[in-house]
Amino acid sequence: MRAFDGDSHFMEPLEMFERYIEPQFRDRAVKLAADPATGKRAMLCDNRPLKLRDVEEVLGLLSGYGQKEGGAQIGGFDRYRAFSEQWQDMDARVRFLDGEEIDAQVIFPSIGIIWEGELDDPILADALCRAYNRWAFELVSGHRDRLFPAAHISMRDAGLAVAELNRVAKLGCRTAFVSAAPIAGRSFGHPDYDPVWAAAQELDISIGLHLVSHRHYTGSAWYKEPKPGLMYFTMNLIQDPRQALTTMVVDGVFERFPRLRVATVEAMVGWVGEWLERVDYRYRYMGGTSQMKRPVGEYFARNIWVSGDPEEKMFKYIVQFAGDDKFFIGSDYPHAEGFVHPVAKAREYLAALPKESIDKILSVNARNFYRV
Repeated sequence: MRAFDGDSHFMEPLEMFERYIEPQFRDRAVKLAADPATGKRAMLCDNRPLKLRDVEEVLGLLSGYGQKEGGAQIGGFDRYRAFSEQWQDMDARVRFLDGEEIDAQVIFPSIGIIWEGELDDPILADALCRAYNRWAFELVSGHRDRLFPAAHISMRDAGLAVAELNRVAKLGCRTAFVSAAPIAGRSFGHPDYDPVWAAAQELDISIGLHLVSHRHYTGSAWYKEPKPGLMYFTMNLIQDPRQALTTMVVDGVFERFPRLRVATVEAMVGWVGEWLERVDYRYRYMGGTSQMKRPVGEYFARNIWVSGDPEEKMFKYIVQFAGDDKFFIGSDYPHAEGFVHPVAKAREYLAALPKESIDKILSVNARNFYRV
């Protein structure tokens, strides 16, 4: 059985937003330009430099697939690869899939991970999402049976999010990329977001809660500087999809929308065992402080999936504990932190499991989540 890659990324051409956004927003679109204050190259959005990540570091990270395996450190990743036109060659991408024994791939944004955490204007955010979605679905038009873009949906305004979900559904969208970052201190279980979850349920579009770079990341109080490096990528960003999902469970989203499908993406699987035990233990005597109506295991079985890394040593043990129906893998291609030969690596790390379980994790579960 050929595999299904549940988490990969585009490397958008850096002039894409200016080309695909509506004319009235073009001057405010995401672009590479000189920082007005320093004159250095910067990534701008709304004519202001994005400050959370260094632009040269970002370009290296987003397009540095395989470089860490060659011994490169983050500062040595080749940032110029981000400018290569190869990333827009979907014929080449399909050849890559064939070489890795991958049948199909869901593709998330890259630049969207960067601007999502630094823009407050819901109108501009929605316009950027529309521009990206136009480009992404146009780009894969020759390979719609194998390449599936995750539509970027901004949660800053529920009405605009619903309108964009309805628009991309007509393009054949199967899943939405939702930034796992808090907005105005609201849980994803807040009633303000119910129209979004209702639309996703009605349209049969799954929700991928993907980590993004943002200033209010979990644990940010430990560091006042914006770039704590290893700590940021290891213990901070990765917590956000887990937190976002838990707010949906605790605040009753899956009670109100029992057919909604949600996955944490790029947040590993090792946490799931502790999470299931901890939430259920507290639910026994604190359930009345939540909007849950049943143990978390029932929501997990019905509504929740988890994308894991091919090289997780804990993966097989979590599957043995939580079952084999709700986990799938992602390559994170072409990001530097991605995994070369993801299918072979996953087979190696999951080898102790029955073949049926491995087939589910490598293909069946992702297809069930994405409805592909």
